[in-house]
Formats: sequence, structure tokens, C-alpha cells
Amino acid sequence: MADVTIEEALSGIAALAHQYATSDVSYIWQAEGTILEARYAIAAIFGLQVYEWISGLQEEIHLIHRARWTLIKTLYLLCRYYPMALWLVVMWAYVGDHDGDTCSRVARGVHAVLAPCQFFSQAVMLMRAYGFAGRSKRVLALLGSFYVGLLGVDIWAFCTHVEIPPPAFYFLFDLFFGGTGCFPNYGSNAMAVRIGASMLAAIVMDFLSLVVVVVFCIHSGWHRDVSLARYFVHQGLTAFAFVSCVSVTTAITFFRPPRYHTGVGIPLILVIPNLVACRVILQLRAQVIPTESELERRHSGLVRDALRYHESDSWVIKDDTLP
Repeated sequence: MADVTIEEALSGIAALAHQYATSDVSYIWQAEGTILEARYAIAAIFGLQVYEWISGLQEEIHLIHRARWTLIKTLYLLCRYYPMALWLVVMWAYVGDHDGDTCSRVARGVHAVLAPCQFFSQAVMLMRAYGFAGRSKRVLALLGSFYVGLLGVDIWAFCTHVEIPPPAFYFLFDLFFGGTGCFPNYGSNAMAVRIGASMLAAIVMDFLSLVVVVVFCIHSGWHRDVSLARYFVHQGLTAFAFVSCVSVTTAITFFRPPRYHTGVGIPLILVIPNLVACRVILQLRAQVIPTESELERRHSGLVRDALRYHESDSWVIKDDTLP
């Protein structure tokens, strides 16, 4: 067999790439648009994390860093700082351009370390419901069993059988667009089922935690601090409604055809619950240990109410002995 020259090999590769591209060129261009959307979403989520961190830093220092070490403090720090540190790696892997060899080495590892983002926020909601229910062993057993199931589903979804695009995918993207990120193949049916199951498990866990709080309030007749109980329920409803809207919206975009659109909303379901969990912890601690600014706000509200409704002012004690 005659030796093949470098020029002939390059010509054969170019012909193969041209044949592959022209047979499915529309897919390549649409996939590039979707990858660009995902990169914008990843960058925006990092900006949102930084904004949330800066806006709550004063309360965090007063209510978290100066407090003694507890499980809730540990969970807060994990919810706040694990996604932020992880997102630097995510942006390098997904926003940067890499070749096929690099992606084959790092794509599965990066996808696996996304799983704990679901662990921490759900643990906060579990501890919140467990604490409000008076540390009931039955409540802990119920929530704990569902939480273990959630861990199993997330490990199955993010850490096992992670499919990556074939080498031809990276070759064509490098040829047409100068490279791409190390994204998993979310268009695979198996990947879609696993990620969808992870979304469903998170929604069920959120709903169960909320139901525990509501049922305990009704069963106990609100005998404990009524304002705190109502705050728990209102806060739980708000957090559940917000996170559920994000999850449902992401699920709709995940499963709508064509399948290569599926990965765009995943950063939302990984990060938003952690941001909500951090707010839940700060707000609950502010109810018990209010900061100076929170005390000033409450006192200002009392004064405004006193001036507005002076006739029924509870601050004034009427002296019946006066004429």
C-alpha cells in the first residue's frame, strides 16, 4: 500500500468534515446557539451569586460568622460558598473553549461535583421543618428517608453514566466556531430522564418540608409563638412557590423539543435553591436575633403606627384620676 502524504490525509479529513457538516449543518448551528445561551446563563448565575453575597454580607457577619458553630451555620456556609467556588470551575469548563481530549478528561468530573448543590439546600429545608416540628423523631424519620432518596437520585443523575458528545462534535465545533465548552450530552434520552428525576425529587422534598410545617401548625393549634409560626408558614410558602416556579420552568425547557435545548435551565435549579436557603436562614435568625438595622426598622414601624393611630395607642396609659 502506498504511503499517504500529509496533504492527502488533510484532504480526506476536510472531505469527511464537509460531508458530515452538510448532512446536518442546521443541527450544528442550532446547537451553537443553544450553547451560547447556556454560557450566558452560567455567567448570569455567577453574577447573581455575587450580588446575593454582597447584599447579605452585613447580616451574614452578624448572624452567621459571629454565632457559634452549629449544623445550620455549617449548612449556610456550604449553601453560600460551595456553589460560588464551584462556579469558577463551571465557567472554566463550560464558558471556555476546549478540545475533545480535554473535555473527555474533565466533563464527567465537573458534572459530578454539581450534585452537592442539591444536597445542601434540601438539608436546610429538612432541618427547618424538623426544628419547627419540635424535633419529632417521626418527622425526622419521614424527612430523612425522603432526603436519602433525594441523595440517591442526584448521585444517579449527576455522577453515573454521564454521556459526552462524540469526537466529531468537538472537531466540527473547532472547525466552524473555534471550539466549545465541555458540556455533557443533555440531548441523550437517558440523561434527560435522570436530570428530570432529579428535578422531581427536589420538588417533592420541598413540598414535603412545607407540608410538615403546615400540618404541625394546625395540629398544635398554633399554641407556640403565633407570629413566629405564621412567619414560618408564610416564608415556607413563598420559598416553595418561588423554587417550584423555577423548577417547573426549567423542566419545561428541559423536555421541550428539540432535545439539545435541555441544558440551559440547569444552572437555575442548582443555584437558586441555595440562594433561597441562605435567605431563609438569615431571615429566621433575624427574627430571633435582629440586627441593629432590623431593630431600627421595627421601632420606626411602631412609632409610625403610634402616630397614625394615636387614639388607640398602646404606648399611652390613660390616667382616670385626671380631670
